[in-house]
Amino acid sequence: MSAPLSGLKVLDMGWLMVGPMSARYLTDLGAHTIKLESRKRRDPLRALGPFKDGKQGAERSLSYHMINAGKRSVALNIRKKAGRDVVLKLVEWADVLVESFSPGVIDEMGYSYEYLKSLNPRLIMVSTGILGRTGLFGRGTSGTGITGSAYAGATGLMGWPDRKPTGPHGPWTDSVAPRFVVSSILAALHRRKLTNSGCYIDVAQAECGLQFLLPAFLEFAANGIDPVRVGRAGSKLRSPSGAFRCQGDDRWIAIDASDQHDWISLKRVVGEALSDPAFDTIVGRLRQREAIEAALNAWTTPQEATRAEDVLQSAGVPAHVVSQAQDLVVDADLRHHNHYRKISDPEIGQAETTGPQFRLSLTPHVETRPAPRIGDATNEILKDVCGLSDQAIALLEGAGIVE
Repeated sequence: MSAPLSGLKVLDMGWLMVGPMSARYLTDLGAHTIKLESRKRRDPLRALGPFKDGKQGAERSLSYHMINAGKRSVALNIRKKAGRDVVLKLVEWADVLVESFSPGVIDEMGYSYEYLKSLNPRLIMVSTGILGRTGLFGRGTSGTGITGSAYAGATGLMGWPDRKPTGPHGPWTDSVAPRFVVSSILAALHRRKLTNSGCYIDVAQAECGLQFLLPAFLEFAANGIDPVRVGRAGSKLRSPSGAFRCQGDDRWIAIDASDQHDWISLKRVVGEALSDPAFDTIVGRLRQREAIEAALNAWTTPQEATRAEDVLQSAGVPAHVVSQAQDLVVDADLRHHNHYRKISDPEIGQAETTGPQFRLSLTPHVETRPAPRIGDATNEILKDVCGLSDQAIALLEGAGIVE
């Protein structure tokens, strides 16, 4: 059987993460994806790394290879009229267009949805701004996933109460939003089957992130309490629940044994230090949280993290090492499920990236390929997709449209 989205045509006009990552998911499901970029205005992700072997270069960023795996690149100046004419041919070809410009910029360049749908009524177009395009602050507000995290509230919730916010690692909303983008696109494709018409999807990255912080929002909505940074993992309504130090440099294990059955199992492992009868109810454990955590830290600190995890898991206690990158690279379960895929690229040679983040029972995985080199398929796309002759392409090259 063919891949679920085999035959779907995607035009990726995104940059950095949220738009391109959304298009990558569609590519993994079998879509034919063309990434539109240029050598003068490259995707900034190409410059962010990390770079293979520590050597910088526009084709050497492993982040770019991961987020854009399997796509083909056409390099054009899309602001000049001749380039714009080519883009409009690609729009007529496409089923889905994803863009990540600041709100309003795509319209100013002459690619508004209202205009594009007159050329292709079946087009599904997606914009991925920080606050969307409507409302009081959508247009005129620029930002990245870092500022999206701040707007959603994630940044302010992480860290110690007496220190500045630390926030989640990296552009958090850029990682969260593609899940909403792709599900919306799939719903729009289903709708198109019924109506034969496309639609416009306006995604606000910050609102996507907000969905993961609803307990904090509801705490204020229900009780007028604004949650503050507490500098600890785990829930204030569960005990024991948190991260506990292990042997080695910055090594930790997460344990959550608040449920009675798990608590009893944990007591059997740790022994006398947790034998106080006052600990045997959830109310008692919440009241005695500090004493319990001190006893657990005393038990975990001399132990190697993976060994402590094995002992606890064998006893049925929910526990896992607080993973570092080195743990995930060698993780036996990820390796078993073929999470990592090797790619071969003419610039960086052999490298490892992530494969599709799902398993399909009836169809095989689409082959994981490296990300495209800038303009690697320009001539082919201009001929096969846009119907241009060699002479017409030469004229575009001479005019600086093909970059």
